[in-house]
Amino acid sequence: MASESLLTATGLVRHYRLRRRWWLGERHSVVKAVDGVTVEIAPGTTLGLVGESGCGKTTLGRLLLRLDQPTSGQVTFGGEDWLAKKGEQLRSARKDMQAIFQDPLGSLDPRRTVGNAIGEALTAHGLEPDRGARAQRVTELLQQVGLGADVAARYPHELSGGQRQRATIARAIAVGPKFIVCDEAVSALDVSVQAQIINLLSDLQDTMDVSYLFISHNLATVRHLASTVAVMYLGKIVEQAPADEIFTAPAHPYTVALLAAVPVPDPAASRAQAASGRLAGDPQSATALPSGCRFRLRCPRAAAICAEAEPPLSGQPGGHAVACHFPHS
Repeated sequence: MASESLLTATGLVRHYRLRRRWWLGERHSVVKAVDGVTVEIAPGTTLGLVGESGCGKTTLGRLLLRLDQPTSGQVTFGGEDWLAKKGEQLRSARKDMQAIFQDPLGSLDPRRTVGNAIGEALTAHGLEPDRGARAQRVTELLQQVGLGADVAARYPHELSGGQRQRATIARAIAVGPKFIVCDEAVSALDVSVQAQIINLLSDLQDTMDVSYLFISHNLATVRHLASTVAVMYLGKIVEQAPADEIFTAPAHPYTVALLAAVPVPDPAASRAQAASGRLAGDPQSATALPSGCRFRLRCPRAAAICAEAEPPLSGQPGGHAVACHFPHS
């Protein structure tokens, strides 16, 4: 991995062991939520992480945030072992890594005003201990995300969805983070509001030099923000490349299918596009993965070798990597 990386996750694994009930014989099964993922994010860049629901995107984000502990693997953040940090050292370092979640109403305490919620983030990290200076900083943060100073005195339920998400962004950037996990941060918003929030995140990245992991099931939203795109399927990265290459020359059939699901204005072109990328069946259960390639039961290119050997994610360092026995672009 490049030395200029801000965050590097290597061989990250998170398996959950489940126990079935007595009427099923009390057998144990394992959910391979994240199964050997390696990603790298440079300062001031965005890694777009896409895939269907249940593929492990959110679990990966939680592992990087230390909201969950990996089964195995390594995470380096700012040149230091992120997983080795404990106690006060971890608490102090957490201000460098923040999160923006899908539901802004669930992310804000309904009993607190927006100003108090943002001010609490400052207080928790020992920033702006003076009440007057803290109130001034809250006003500056609200203005930075496109909200008026009067919003500080309002409660979350008094704001629109877009305003609430702007408020959660203000709280996330209040402590000056270097890295933010955006987990479906715009998926609950109207399309026009989605564009505004994406533009806001882009502007903040330019001014703050912050890095993002932008998690989404929709490639269309990722396209406008991501420097690099990683496509995830049942716990593994199946394709990763610079954003332009993913959209112009996808190599994995799953990526082709995701792109085919992106709406286009022309109805005839939309039908042809959908037909070209149509997949058979639904994703496999994470507790009963098929042999070989875990995508093969839905893949139009599947052959005998796909059942025998799992394709590794291979390609040029920093370039286009794909995990497929029969890739094409």
